[in-house]
Amino acid sequence: MRGAMGPALPGLLAFLVGAGLLASPWWSKTLPVSDYPLVIVLGAVFAGMGAYAALPDSWPRLRTLALTLFMATFGTFCAALASTPFHPDADGTYRIGGVAGFATSAPMPMWARLVASFFAIVCLVVAALGIRGLICGARGRDTNDGES
Repeated sequence: MRGAMGPALPGLLAFLVGAGLLASPWWSKTLPVSDYPLVIVLGAVFAGMGAYAALPDSWPRLRTLALTLFMATFGTFCAALASTPFHPDADGTYRIGGVAGFATSAPMPMWARLVASFFAIVCLVVAALGIRGLICGARGRDTNDGES
């Protein structure tokens, strides 16, 4: 029989990777300043999903908060990708989510924009529903439909 930490280890590992990525702009001497936004976003995605997977089922509100933060971060990331410009800046790089300096070999194809837009909408709606659930649960609203 596995211990209590067994099922939480993969989530804990993903959370630690995300926390390391979130902290890397402050402790890494070799990470270029232009990579800070991407590393911070990836760290938030890993940390949110890792926290959700590592938390026990007996803490449903904290798990909902972790999943909501993950979905909001990933949805925002997908929305930024979907709204990349069709043409590069004067220096040949692209501005993604307001952050300049992303070098690519070609502009983002339309099918990839559609996929990113779909995931942005789905993830942001799930995040909004998670926030709504947390707020309604905090008020003590009865989720029972009246049937016993």
